Parts: sequence; structure tokens; C-alpha cells
Amino acid sequence: MPDLRDELVRRLTALPGVSVALYKDTDLLCVFHNHKEIAHFQNEQEIDIRLTPKIIQQNGLHPPPNTTSHLDRPTRSRWIVQSFAQPEMLDDIVSLVRLAAEL
Repeated sequence: MPDLRDELVRRLTALPGVSVALYKDTDLLCVFHNHKEIAHFQNEQEIDIRLTPKIIQQNGLHPPPNTTSHLDRPTRSRWIVQSFAQPEMLDDIVSLVRLAAEL
């Protein structure tokens, strides 16, 4: 059975115009929409998604309480770390990435 990150990558690459690849010569796995970065994986269970402060607020999004990623990020940032530690979280992440692709 694939791990959650593999399953999320499979679902994301099924979206129109979305690809997942390493960023340049790094180990950072990024999500691109039409060659523009819209998200990147922080680790095996977290993804950083580029939205808008308004969308983040409207959806009541907050970083996971136990994250170690971007602890000093401003509250009005366009980026929000989200967890996908449980299988039921994958649909929400796909929806957020779809939203990010529309921006």
C-alpha cells in the first residue's frame, strides 16, 4: 500500500496542469501548476500551500500545532502549512491545491 505522500502526489498530478517535481537541484518536492510553484512538501506528512490570506482566514486554516516548519512566518502570509497525517485529510489537501491552482 502506498504511503500518504505517494497517494497525495498521485491525486495532485491527476489535476489539470499540475505536476510534482524536485525544485531545481534540491531535495524539495514541489507542486507546480503550469510551471508555477503553488505548494511544496515540508516532510512526509506536511505540505506548504500558497493561497491568499483571505482564503486562509475564510477556511479557518492554521498550521498543525506540532509543526516545526516556518514557525516565524507572519500571520498574513500567503503560505500555510497543512498536515496530511491521516488518510481522510487527503481530500481537503487536494481541494486546497486545486484552489491554489485557480489563483
